Amino acid sequence: MFGKRQASAPALASAPQAAPPAPVRAAELRPATVEARKPAPPPVPAEAPKSDEYYQMKSMIFGALIEAIDLSQLAKLDGESAREEIRDIINEIISLKNVVLSIAEQEELLDDICNDVLGYGPLEPLLARDDIADIMVNGAGRTYIETGGKIQLTSIRFRDNAQLMNICQRIVSQVGRRVDEASPICDARLADGSRVNVIAPPLAIDGPALTIRKFKKDKLTLDQLMRFGAISPPGGEILKIIGRVRCNVVISGGTGSGKTTLLNCLTNYIEHDERIITCEDAAELQLQQPHVVRLETRPPNLEGTG
Repeated sequence: MFGKRQASAPALASAPQAAPPAPVRAAELRPATVEARKPAPPPVPAEAPKSDEYYQMKSMIFGALIEAIDLSQLAKLDGESAREEIRDIINEIISLKNVVLSIAEQEELLDDICNDVLGYGPLEPLLARDDIADIMVNGAGRTYIETGGKIQLTSIRFRDNAQLMNICQRIVSQVGRRVDEASPICDARLADGSRVNVIAPPLAIDGPALTIRKFKKDKLTLDQLMRFGAISPPGGEILKIIGRVRCNVVISGGTGSGKTTLLNCLTNYIEHDERIITCEDAAELQLQQPHVVRLETRPPNLEGTG
């Protein structure tokens, strides 16, 4: 038995008896077990998703609004005046149809419908957040965001795929592009410089796929990249020299690897008396020099010409 000693013969007086071995516990003889790593729990949406009844009520009020409003007159108003006009009409519709809502619910409904008419619908709250890096919409029912380097599901949803497609078309039309079954893939940008990619059916099987990479307002510098450890100090000094002496440079890398960030850093070292011409798929460079010509590519038309 563990922890017990056998009886021993009498020891000689001149030789002291050896100390007994320390008792060994049975648990110490069993092989150590490694607890299996548990998978990370799925992210919890920041707020509870709205019910189907809410979307049905919103669709009903939205339809009544479109019948009552004069869109041609609305287009002549500035953003704030147009929003106030829409809110007044919606309040009248709610009263006429005897819709019972709390003050908070009514304000939320007003904001949602105003965003649908004047902005980018359910995307507006996400576009207003500075902590979001990417917005990914996979059909009308699933919208993801990337914040702090992690992708998480949100409670944002669209009325249906038709509404999502209308918003996609509204985005790309502002830069003179189109997206439909004939041209199902389109790259564009928002007014603030955020990059947009749209993939429409039939290529996108589960509904339109919309990806927005948010524009970063704070422009990084090479000195900051060196402090962050993204570039070694000797490497940063070499890049500064490259920017000053007009070397030919190729910057390549995967999506989100920092190509545009690095190129923006290098442009800081171009002299201000130089003439700079840029050509981009979607304009996103933040040049500080006064003499800049910005060009943007465009896809071919249905006839295959520019």
